Order: sequence, then structure tokens, then C-alpha cells
Amino acid sequence: MNDDPYTRTSMDAARAHTEDRDTDLAVSPEGADVQARIVQAQEAERLRLAQEIHDGPAQALSNAIFQVEYIERVVETDLPLARTELRYLRDLLRRELGDVRSFISQLRPPVLDELGLDGAIQDTIDLIRSITGATITAELTAPDGTLSDAERTVVLRVAQEALQNVRKHAQAKTVSVTTWEDDGGWVLEVGDDGRGFDLGDAAARGRRNFGLQFMRERAELIGARLDVRSRPGDGTVVRLAIPTRAQTGT
Repeated sequence: MNDDPYTRTSMDAARAHTEDRDTDLAVSPEGADVQARIVQAQEAERLRLAQEIHDGPAQALSNAIFQVEYIERVVETDLPLARTELRYLRDLLRRELGDVRSFISQLRPPVLDELGLDGAIQDTIDLIRSITGATITAELTAPDGTLSDAERTVVLRVAQEALQNVRKHAQAKTVSVTTWEDDGGWVLEVGDDGRGFDLGDAAARGRRNFGLQFMRERAELIGARLDVRSRPGDGTVVRLAIPTRAQTGT
């Protein structure tokens, strides 16, 4: 046994550090459940983005390669056709560049620190407006000071996903993004006048409907409620309602 006082002190400090670390890592069953749900939601988000990148930009780049090869074959024999194909290729790449920028915007939540919640939502609106040309109005009156960091992140993610769904599916001409706070809690609502969809069909697809599943999982993580109203030909409304602290007892 080593009787050196310095060695004993170092060993005691190490044991104390280990005990403190073990105490810090001790998680209640409720906390463990929340952590598990967060990990599941993160994995679902990665799967969703991977699928969208595979179906979108990756497929478009593959098509672009074939398009370039076709242009190489016809450029010497049919210059007008080659020019037409080049214009098509340019438009294709511009559209896909917009998609890539959209994915990047979803992957950088630090924009919340840079712009605040309202600024981050407006940044997403500006991006979707530039891609779709739709008229998007924003009335962001709810203060974000009553929200936790996790709640602000979920609000932004739901706003981004709802607007991405408008871009990909709705074919809407006008979109509204609204926030307000009342006795019922803190509310985000995204509505559009697009083609809408059948909620029953969407529910039947279950987890394959990545957008709706993504928003519902995020809402569940913070104890919020997500409601989606839509009918074919009658637009869509997505509403995220976060209960007040008094309602949740926290």
C-alpha cells in the first residue's frame, strides 16, 4: 500500500470525482424515458432527411449526369436541341439547389441564437417564399421569453416542416404563419390555401408519412399538442399548442 500523502490525496480526489460523475449520470425513470424519446426522434429525423435527400437531390444529380451525357451526344449534330437540354438542366439544378438550401436550414438550429425565434421563423419564410413564389404573411405576436430552449427549438422545427410541406405538396398561392399567446398557452399556426390532403389516408401510411410523424414526435417531446386540419382541395392548417407552465404544473 502506498503511504505517500500526495498519492493518497490524488486517489481520494479521483474517487470523489468518479462518485460525483456517477451521481450526475443517475437518471430517474422519467428522465430516462424522455432521453429515449429524444434519441428516437433524432433517429427518425435522420431517417426522414436521408430519405428526402435520396428521393430529391441525389436522384436529381443522377438525372443530371444522364442529361449531360445526352447533351454530349447531340451537341455536334443538333445544336438547338443541345441548347434546349442545357436550359432544362440549368432549371433542374436551380430547383435542387433550393432543396439543398432547405435541408441545410433544417440542420442548423444555431439560427435561434443568432436571430431569435421570430427571426428564425422569418428566415425560413423568406427561403420558402424565394423557392415557391407564394405569398407568405407572418403575424408573430407571441413572446418567446415564456418558452424554454427546447420549446423554441420545437416551434422552429414544426414551422420549418409545415412550410416544407407547403413547398413540396400544397401548391399553395397564399400561406399564413401566426403565433399568439393566451390563457390556453403558446400557439403556432401555419395555414395555406393549397390542394390539401385526406387525413385518413395520411394516418393509414403511418410512419411512412415522415413530415406529420416528425411534427407529432417533436410536439410530444415537450408535452405540446399538434393538430392538423386538411381536406382535398381545401388547404391545410397545422397548429402547435404549448400549454402554459400553470397548466402543466411546472
